[in-house]
Amino acid sequence: TQGDMSLTSFLHLVDLAGSERVKKSKVEGNRLVEAVGINTSLLVLGKCISALLEDRSHVPYYESRLTLLLRAALGGDSRTAAIVCCYRDDAQGDETLQTLRFGERCSQISTKAKSGKAASLSEALEAIDKALQTCRD
Repeated sequence: TQGDMSLTSFLHLVDLAGSERVKKSKVEGNRLVEAVGINTSLLVLGKCISALLEDRSHVPYYESRLTLLLRAALGGDSRTAAIVCCYRDDAQGDETLQTLRFGERCSQISTKAKSGKAASLSEALEAIDKALQTCRD
């Protein structure tokens, strides 16, 4: 903190676990409900990444808690890194290929960390007005 200025940072470490192949794992009960939730979150994350890469005006962050949590990391003023882990076994080849493709799509998103400073009150109000106009458009 310097005078009236402060800097706030966040560090999100998120383990996306990977998609749950329900037929392959043969889960039931609570584990099945959990698997469906994981798959739904990953599906929405994929939709958000596609929307960002295609520069669409609407990105469906609010369709999942995961994407809402990652909103600033995906489309905000941030520095983001994605680490993908793969298994070299031939039996897991389709999951490995899917994971690598997901990592490639993530790497195509460009974000830049920048400071949101305003030199004066009028400059801050102007920035707020501009953000509001962007929301209206």
